Amino acid sequence: IVATAAQEGSLLHNPGHWSLRPILADLAEATRRMHYSIIKIGREANKVADKLAKQARQAPIPSSCLYSCEALGHSQNCIVQMALQNFQWGMFCPISVLCL
Repeated sequence: IVATAAQEGSLLHNPGHWSLRPILADLAEATRRMHYSIIKIGREANKVADKLAKQARQAPIPSSCLYSCEALGHSQNCIVQMALQNFQWGMFCPISVLCL
C-alpha cells in the first residue's frame, strides 16, 4: 500500500487506510527534496524480507541499537561500529547492525 501510494505521488492526498497516515506523512517529509524511486516487491517474491518486516513491526523499540562485530580483523576496534555509534540518526533508529 505504501509503495503504491508513493508511486502514484499520493502520499498525503490519498493515503489509504487511516493507520498508514502517520507513516506516509513521515515518508513524505523525509523524501520531500529527494529524487528516488520505489519498487514494489510482492510478499511472495520476498518472503525473507516480509518475515523480517513483520518481526520489526512487532518488536519493542529498543532504547539503543545493538552493535555486533564478527570480523576477526577488526573486532577489537571496529571502525564500522565506532562510526555507527557516533552517527546522528535523526528520526531513524537502527535496531541491529552486524559487521561481517
